Formats: sequence, C-alpha cells, structure tokens
Amino acid sequence: MADFTKIQAYQSAMTQARNMFEKDIISKDDIVLIEDKLAEKYGLEFGSIYREIDLINVAFRANMVSTKEMTICRKQ
Repeated sequence: MADFTKIQAYQSAMTQARNMFEKDIISKDDIVLIEDKLAEKYGLEFGSIYREIDLINVAFRANMVSTKEMTICRKQ
C-alpha cells in the first residue's frame, strides 16, 4: 500500500520545482534530475503512477485531433 504522506511530500516538492522551471530559475535538465532524486528520496519507483509523467500531457504527443480538425471531420 502507498504511503500517502510520502506521495504528498513528493508532489509538493515537485510543484515547487515546476514553479522554478516555469520562472526559468532552473533548466529542463535540472528538473529531470530533481524529479529523479525526489522520487528516490520518497520511495517512488520508476513507473509509479504518482511520479511526474509529462510525456502524456504534451500537446504534440496527443493521439486526439484538435477541436478545429474535429469540426471539419464532422461536417463531411
């Protein structure tokens, strides 16, 4: 069973790291390293559903068409 206190601490720390990344205080390489170290610190294994998985949230990697394209497809 997951230790939700550790998961909450990990997510809180990652929120701070994301804020620093968005303000250009740290680089993309830094946030990747930070995420890995925090996951290790809080005992989250590689592939855990609680870890940051930005690859599925990136717009250009989505498998769904945009709303504009969807409207065009429906009109045909």
